[in-house]
Amino acid sequence: MKPLSIVVREDAMVPFDRWLATELSRALGRPVPRSLVRKAIVGGVVAVGGRIVRDPGTMPKRGPSVFVRHFSWLPEADPAAHSLRVLYTDDSIIAVDKPVGLPTHGNKDADRPNLTALVERRTGGPVFVHHRLDAGTSGVVLFAKAPEANASLARSFVGREVDKTYVALVARPPIDWPSAITIDTPILVSENGSVRVDRSGVPAETRVRVLERRTDCLLVEAKPVTGRKHQIRVHLASLGAPILGDRRYGGPPADRLMLHAERIELEHPLTGRRLVVSSPRPEEFGVRAPLSRSSRSRLPEIDRRPATRGAPERRPAAPRSGKSSHKGRPRRKPVDGGGGGSRR
Repeated sequence: MKPLSIVVREDAMVPFDRWLATELSRALGRPVPRSLVRKAIVGGVVAVGGRIVRDPGTMPKRGPSVFVRHFSWLPEADPAAHSLRVLYTDDSIIAVDKPVGLPTHGNKDADRPNLTALVERRTGGPVFVHHRLDAGTSGVVLFAKAPEANASLARSFVGREVDKTYVALVARPPIDWPSAITIDTPILVSENGSVRVDRSGVPAETRVRVLERRTDCLLVEAKPVTGRKHQIRVHLASLGAPILGDRRYGGPPADRLMLHAERIELEHPLTGRRLVVSSPRPEEFGVRAPLSRSSRSRLPEIDRRPATRGAPERRPAAPRSGKSSHKGRPRRKPVDGGGGGSRR
């Protein structure tokens, strides 16, 4: 990268290192961390008006040119971080569109990319997150950039003041559902990390609305009221409607886990105004997901008659014929799964 000269057009009201980090970020078209700028100044890389300046706390005055001799101190831009889709950003928070296959956090494999590291490279500083998506789930993830915003976001998530909306493609359940149901069975996380619905678990609640009924599956909207590990996946599977592509919880094969974090709504942690951030629904949710012949044979038999219309119920309606092996409400079978992963 070639040397760069920047004219100080007005007296700065901030320290030199902060001013230069802002100007370099604008000139280079990517975030330049203040910590690296400070090291460059102390190392004698920067001159002001032809003289080397090593004090990062000095206040730049209008007139002279700031000359950066070289950029060997600045790492090359990360293509993955640059291509990361930003849905919303300001001085205190940033929301990004997490792609499928990328974990939210790092793990024991230090070489494996993760969303948090990419966002930090994009912003040029540390970020904080209070919700997470499984590696196979796509969609909105919100990060705090400023410590004061981080504390406020933490209170919002703990107080269940954040409204999260997901969409999922699920296998048609054995009993057709009404337009809206609430699943409120407790979830138990075993010592080995497996997750299942169990009366001895912690309370968990997911509100589900059927958006579209298709031949082999349903397109549903899921709103988790609580934030338990794999909550949406386990709750849907417990009613005989596992998410397509969710091998852990018995979902029919698909090209990906068909779960997408479509929207997040909350009060801005600093301004208090209502903030809605949305991620476009992936194309694969708009068409019937292809299932192999073998996977179709494993799907439960389906009652094709439409569900009773009317006010939302808290449980799927019972079948109308006497031939079903299920009488009354559908049985909720415990679902076992491997450990690890994140909340949904």
